[in-house]
Amino acid sequence: MNTTELKTAAHAAWEEGDLAQAEQHFLAALAIDEQDAQTHYDLALLYKNSEPSNWPLAQRHNARALALKPDDEAARWNLGIAATANRDWETAAQAWRALALSYSAGQLAQPVPGELVAIRIRVGKHQEVVFGQRLDPARALVTGVPIPDLEIGHGDILLLDAVPRGERQLDGVAYPVYEVLERWQHGTHATYVIEAEVPDSLAQDTLLELAAKAGLPIADLDFNVASEAPKWLLVRQYGVAALEDQPVADLIAAWLKARGDVVIRDVYFAYPDEE
Repeated sequence: MNTTELKTAAHAAWEEGDLAQAEQHFLAALAIDEQDAQTHYDLALLYKNSEPSNWPLAQRHNARALALKPDDEAARWNLGIAATANRDWETAAQAWRALALSYSAGQLAQPVPGELVAIRIRVGKHQEVVFGQRLDPARALVTGVPIPDLEIGHGDILLLDAVPRGERQLDGVAYPVYEVLERWQHGTHATYVIEAEVPDSLAQDTLLELAAKAGLPIADLDFNVASEAPKWLLVRQYGVAALEDQPVADLIAAWLKARGDVVIRDVYFAYPDEE
């Protein structure tokens, strides 16, 4: 097959989910014409989207695509993402600077949380949009409490894709939503779930206020269901992020003291899995 036929076959195999065959066709095309920038880009994208991602090869082929086509903005973004995944701060900083994003290698190695960002996490049939703080163009720190089934926790650092998909409102402000590529670093917080009979929204407000005073991140895990319900859902679940059990026990005790009509049904450690 010639290069056109090989690339067509590669994309067909990719669409069918046969990434190994797609890789072989792309590599065969490059063996014929190594200076095909588009094929280098496509192969890098394949490595990026593999399970798990092959970030060293994604970085290598994005770099080659840019060497052949220096004005390819998409390849530069993907180079920055791959270099971030590989902790190659100098290459990442060069990629961001070329996109008019001012970061030094030192700033990327020791990032400071910045602006708010909406993050879509998908695991199987489960998905949720949570908020976090940007660390750089490719990473965000999770500041919310995701549902435990997503296997992501408060304080985790996530690698984000470049192109936003949709938006999410918070306090009247629209934030673009970025897709998660993978967890870049585990946080230190665990997620606990409190299941309770909560008579009204005022009782819930009391819990949220007590959690805020205690410095405990908390989320109403039934928010999406409750927002569509015709009336208040009596039995509710809340996710609480904490470093250990005692602060959660203290929070529950304070809530019951303030609202004697609340009934605790269950409290359990939900994330990460204990081995």
